[in-house]
Amino acid sequence: MDYTKPIEIAPDIYWIGYVIPNDPFQCHVYLIKNGSESILIDPGSMITFPVVLDKLTSIIHIRDIKYIIMHHQDPDIVSCYSTFEKILPKGERYIVTHWRTEMLLKHYMWKTPFYLVDEHNWKLKAGERELEFVFTPYAHFPGAFCTYDKKTGILFSSDLFGGLTDEFSLFAKSADDYFEAAKPFHKHYMPSKEVLHHALKQIEKKHPSMIAPQHGSIIKKDLIDPLIEKLKDLECGLYLLDDYESDLYILSKTDEVLKRFFKDTVSLSSFDLVLRNLFDNIKKVLPSIQKIEICGISPLSEEKHCFSFGEDHKIIEITQMDKNYSYKKELKQNEKKIGDIYIIIDKKMNKKEKKLLEVLLNKISVPVAISLEKELMLRELENKNKELYKKAITDSLTGLYNREYMKEYLYNKIEESKRYKVPLSVAMIDIDFFKKINDTYGHLIGDCVLKELSVLLKNNFRDSDVVARYGGEEIFIIMPFTNINYACKKLEEFRKLVENHCFCEKKNIQLTISAGVSEFSGEENMEELILKADRNVYYAKKNGRNRVVCG
Repeated sequence: MDYTKPIEIAPDIYWIGYVIPNDPFQCHVYLIKNGSESILIDPGSMITFPVVLDKLTSIIHIRDIKYIIMHHQDPDIVSCYSTFEKILPKGERYIVTHWRTEMLLKHYMWKTPFYLVDEHNWKLKAGERELEFVFTPYAHFPGAFCTYDKKTGILFSSDLFGGLTDEFSLFAKSADDYFEAAKPFHKHYMPSKEVLHHALKQIEKKHPSMIAPQHGSIIKKDLIDPLIEKLKDLECGLYLLDDYESDLYILSKTDEVLKRFFKDTVSLSSFDLVLRNLFDNIKKVLPSIQKIEICGISPLSEEKHCFSFGEDHKIIEITQMDKNYSYKKELKQNEKKIGDIYIIIDKKMNKKEKKLLEVLLNKISVPVAISLEKELMLRELENKNKELYKKAITDSLTGLYNREYMKEYLYNKIEESKRYKVPLSVAMIDIDFFKKINDTYGHLIGDCVLKELSVLLKNNFRDSDVVARYGGEEIFIIMPFTNINYACKKLEEFRKLVENHCFCEKKNIQLTISAGVSEFSGEENMEELILKADRNVYYAKKNGRNRVVCG
């Protein structure tokens, strides 16, 4: 397209704007050619006025302009009118706008009278042509409205559907691409998702055949519905404004990451998952990000903990910071240092990417610090709780599980065996002539024997087996998913191991054990199963000790 000339976008409707070089914030001016009642829509600023005037007069004589629609009062669409009014020939002419806009425009002291859409049933009859006006309050101005041409079905949408594009295109090429251009514009200018959603619903009622916004690109019919659906879910808000940053691209990308991060911190209980999502979301806007590492010191134990995301997620110790490939930011909460966040990149960033990363780090540092401090505290408490729980369920002398835990575990395994029809075996072990060891060597040596036997048990039974001190020198073993043949074989191997082991090295004590093994039949209760194993120990002792009895 030759943008230096007027472009007819529909019969008798022309784009007569000026493409400002290197400006993503293009401002469009439209003309409805309608004989002596022609309509100029958003006449523009003094930057665009010379070109607009030249294009306008190549289509019609300026005396034929009867209506000048001003969708709002911003200088990019009205500031040329003080000059334009001076060169317009005398004649009947009106500025079409809303009463809220008129309250501000009257300060220019123009001579042209106002035609207020809210006082004319939101309609304008211009010869045979009829325009309808759609009230879209607060999008982005309290008196904001759009103009709908009934003859062609074109909606002149003012700021709605505006976009910021690096490369000018009068017509949007796809809904997905244009949504990315419209996203930062709407996030910045529309005060809330609810305001935008309401405006879009009013526009949908007109079923426009084309949307001609004041900024960005014109949207043809096939792109309108998918674009509206995407915009309906867009979170907007004035809090995007930053004290020091004014680049809409940077603000928009920062907002994308922040909103996802805040949503994750509320909805996800896993700190690792929150930070992993943070890495993924930052990488979406900055693909050169290779790794994020967050390190902090536990407030109680003062131990260092690091969380790493990216590549293989392995934690690395960052000792030297390359200014071109790594960035560091302190994580503080109430002036108290909680830790550090490191960003590693795999290639040099351009100036805009570096600025975006800087803004992101500044914005996320405090919430990440709060989350990190909370996580470190929770981990500390969890570790302490685990220690307390371990003390509650273990025997203090041997480190084996205690009798209370053993019974609770056995009850659950019996229920599991009943429900899923899986084998379950148990064993009772008793040290032969243990009283004689205590009487001969004393109770300290007796304790030494118990401790060493416990170590042998831990090292020779599976992690899934529960080994518990049942009482005195009696040991009880629960073996899930184990039939009696395998259980007996295992206990026999352990009996031989004990027989050949020297306990309490200085005393060189040798001892033997008697064991009883039983398998859960599916009928007996917990006490009956324990009793079966205990009886087999009795038979082992009665028949000479140092043996395993199964049954």
